[in-house]
Amino acid sequence: MTSIPAASPAPHEEVDADLADAREALARRLGSIINTLADRDDVLLTMVWDGAPTADAAWFDPRLIKVTVNGAVALKDGVHPDHVDPLSISGRLRHPVIVGMSAHEAAHARSTRWGEWDTSAGRAVIRAAVLLEEPRIEARHLQERPQDRVFLRACASNIVLPAQDSASSLYDRWRAAAGAALILGRVDAGVLTETEVQPVSTAVEDVLGPADLAALRALWQEVLTLDDGDQPGLLDVARRWVEVVGADDDADLPGAGCASGEPHARSAADDADGSDTIGAAVAAVAEAASVQAQISTGALPDPEQERRAEEEAARRQQERRAEASAQQNAQRAARRVFAPAPAPSSRRARPQHPVSGHRAPTPVERAAARRLGTALAKARFREPARVRVASALPPGRLSGRDAMLGAAQRSLGMPVTVRPFRSRKRTLSPEPPVAVGVAVDVSGSMGAYTSIIASTAWTFAHGTREVAGKAATVAFGTAVTPIVSPGQPPSQVTEFHANDGNHRFTEAANALDGALGLARREGARVLVIVSDGHWEPEERIGGERLVRRLIRAGVHVLWFCLDPGSNVLPGAHRVDISQVSEIPGALSSALVSALREA
Repeated sequence: MTSIPAASPAPHEEVDADLADAREALARRLGSIINTLADRDDVLLTMVWDGAPTADAAWFDPRLIKVTVNGAVALKDGVHPDHVDPLSISGRLRHPVIVGMSAHEAAHARSTRWGEWDTSAGRAVIRAAVLLEEPRIEARHLQERPQDRVFLRACASNIVLPAQDSASSLYDRWRAAAGAALILGRVDAGVLTETEVQPVSTAVEDVLGPADLAALRALWQEVLTLDDGDQPGLLDVARRWVEVVGADDDADLPGAGCASGEPHARSAADDADGSDTIGAAVAAVAEAASVQAQISTGALPDPEQERRAEEEAARRQQERRAEASAQQNAQRAARRVFAPAPAPSSRRARPQHPVSGHRAPTPVERAAARRLGTALAKARFREPARVRVASALPPGRLSGRDAMLGAAQRSLGMPVTVRPFRSRKRTLSPEPPVAVGVAVDVSGSMGAYTSIIASTAWTFAHGTREVAGKAATVAFGTAVTPIVSPGQPPSQVTEFHANDGNHRFTEAANALDGALGLARREGARVLVIVSDGHWEPEERIGGERLVRRLIRAGVHVLWFCLDPGSNVLPGAHRVDISQVSEIPGALSSALVSALREA
């Protein structure tokens, strides 16, 4: 069946038991992904390690439904099989050629649907049909799995292109046409690019002429549109292909070739001919495409990508330093504000303390705290996860498909990689923590709202305790004053008044962040700002910077607007309050929503 020719791998060598085990393990790893690549469930994969110069790189046998990969070609640079991990994205990108070889043969398993060939068509037509199938199946594969382009590209650059150079000078029309189909056809298939194959295009055009090359391109483009299994349509195009090339009987064909119609061995006539224009062009494009493929897969560094990576690393390092500094500032603010006997926040004259007294909570406030705790518990609850587990032995439900695949592997003497038994395991899902910080403006314009804010602060301190959460409330004016300390629900409602004339919001928000860990990216975190936003310019600048940082960390920043003219900080979610009594319900709804999203 169809195969990828090798590009002169190393000779066969004797191996020890450890290396043989490593090769078998690599075959099992490739075998576990071949059905995913082929979109089938019955494809087997085996590996050979044939280092002969004429050995094929890979092939697909439709009778056995088996892909064979030649490890001596795929890992010709001396890579140890243990270092090849096709099961992870990074591992596939580190060794894209072997994955590309597997993907190419998987594309045959997916799309090549041939019956017996009509021998009356002639050997040249059949060889042309098999040749034209190569770019077609890769084009169909990319329609289903566009993410495999990088691997098919690496295979074409490292296996197909070098094979053209080492196999023949391609001085006759058939070899030039074959090289055009295998190399230029992969451009129309979406694997290679026009720029990469330009030397080959120019050299082939010199042999075939512009008109015939254009005619051949139209034919392979027509093949790309054929459906899987359209063998008569493929033969029809192949007949026209042979007419354009001019190889109208078997004697016109090159003397040696592999089953796919790709050049496979250099003939004596090829060696005797001194001109190697197309071969040199293929060698040049092979080197350029190989380098580009290695750059795209990460095997070689791209200077521009390195520069961008260095800039990105520097930016991230700067962000980490800024975040560390911000967290230190938050911790210092928390220690100042929530100390047992907090010192004044300013070196100016001691401001008037906003706390005016304490009172016992009302039955309504106690009931509100219980309702909030119940709502938070429901929102915080996470159903146990049900994880599907595959195993080689019972218990569990038997997968007939995997059982048959395992039987096929055993009958062929291959390692059994399938796990046919399926069961489900319940695992507990962690419930996210809750943190609520409330910063209340106590300037003179907020005097009408202090009573309801005091009640809300007590309610939330006790409601969040029901779910092992933390709530804290601070009042900010000329100083920052704790109303409710974090994790310490007060037994009485702390009442306060609003008759200040300044706004130390940045210190208040920093203190809540440091005490509650708002920026630590854990659980549901809400910062509530109750203010009209008419602050000093420097305070707004610092507040904007702080709010942006908290939002990036996943904090829900809510701004309760009690005045239609409130000047909200950018990024904060505006919540318009028409009546003071709406504040507890609005804050409860916002916290429950944040908890469900956590």
